[in-house]
Amino acid sequence: MVILISILLLVGFAAFNGHKNVSKRHNDIAKMQEQQHKKDSAMLEILTKVERGEKVGISSRSLPTSPMTIGYRHPRLAIMHPEPLSFISTGQSDMYTHFKSPTVYGNNFALDYAEMINPVQLLFGNFDLTFVFIFIIPLLIIAFTFNVLSKEKELGTLRLLGAQPISLTRWLFQKISIRYGIFTIITLIALFSAIAITSFDALSDTANIAGLVFMIAGYNLFWFALAFLINLKINDSSKNAFTLVGIWLFIVLILPATINQIGDTLYPTPSRLKMINEIRLIKKENEEKQNEIMSDYLRTHPELSAGNTGQNFGFWHNYFASEKVMEDKTKPILAAYETQLEKQQQLIGVFKYLSPAILMQQSLNSISGTSENHYNDYKKQVFDFSNEWRNYLVPMLFKNEKFSLKKYESLPKFIYKNRIANNLGYHVFALFILSGLLLLVSVNTSLKDA
Repeated sequence: MVILISILLLVGFAAFNGHKNVSKRHNDIAKMQEQQHKKDSAMLEILTKVERGEKVGISSRSLPTSPMTIGYRHPRLAIMHPEPLSFISTGQSDMYTHFKSPTVYGNNFALDYAEMINPVQLLFGNFDLTFVFIFIIPLLIIAFTFNVLSKEKELGTLRLLGAQPISLTRWLFQKISIRYGIFTIITLIALFSAIAITSFDALSDTANIAGLVFMIAGYNLFWFALAFLINLKINDSSKNAFTLVGIWLFIVLILPATINQIGDTLYPTPSRLKMINEIRLIKKENEEKQNEIMSDYLRTHPELSAGNTGQNFGFWHNYFASEKVMEDKTKPILAAYETQLEKQQQLIGVFKYLSPAILMQQSLNSISGTSENHYNDYKKQVFDFSNEWRNYLVPMLFKNEKFSLKKYESLPKFIYKNRIANNLGYHVFALFILSGLLLLVSVNTSLKDA
């Protein structure tokens, strides 16, 4: 009964906390969409007056008939909407923003996606369902199983069990199996109750729900199999408890931290400050060769100068010519930075099969759409959209075309796509394989002792 109440309270509170974070994310996005709607309405009103020949009380430079005014002052929102099960795992969602407005001015690679967060919260993490399943549930399993066999020994009933027509190993296996079934069913009931109360629509995501159920069942099985082995091997309540807690510390805390540290050591990312300084030097060099850059740009893009027979090139024309050169020169610098990050992720991808905690963490982050890979892909999608935004407006600038109400309807729109595979099948398989290995070691230990 205590276990039941504990699981219900923990899962319920964690689900509520996760739902609250997702609701805040929805509200933040809604506010940004409302702000953009107001700005667009004001801009469309001015455009309407201009096209009717009516007077407007703003300077000619600020008129929305200029493509650059649209590109700089009226950018489109690039929004990363939450997934149906985002409340399960906070993941990286408290580290990065979920909306950006890339403009025609500034470097795509310099867009800042980080958010200001509470340092105390960053230190201790978020109390979400992932935290409960990975950190707390194993401790409850340990408390539920550490003395299944040793308790009989301490109570003096072990000899009576030995007189029964069943081996101690089979008896212990049956006891552990029953407890595993009861514990897992309670955990899943608590989970589905929390989902139904906080985010009922998420139940329609059947594929991820099924993956989540198997991941929880596999992760629980690992800890019950471990308890089975320790009960057979040590058979002393206090030593069992200390051993299981020590293994929990190693698997859940020490091993993941060690793998991350190895990744940082083997594949250190280049200094971001150094990268920014190198980019500034390139920019300064471009400013000194402005005329030459413009000539080369027009030579490679003759279609852009077709509507500008007077060669009246101003700030924006020179800026975009330089920006193209800047992008080409900074590609190797940015590629080196991205390559090191990818190597770190690949290293974790290899070593994750050594730690059920890492498998569980990555799976739940993937189901929730809050993993590092999801945010890196979001950045790439925003980068691509930023180029699409510029490519739509820059030709209008060089051809001296005006922005109009008709062109407003054809403005590029950002649609985020979740392109990251969750690999749940492999992770579930790996968890059950690890659990099976523990059971095989237990059986082997029992046979040797016999």
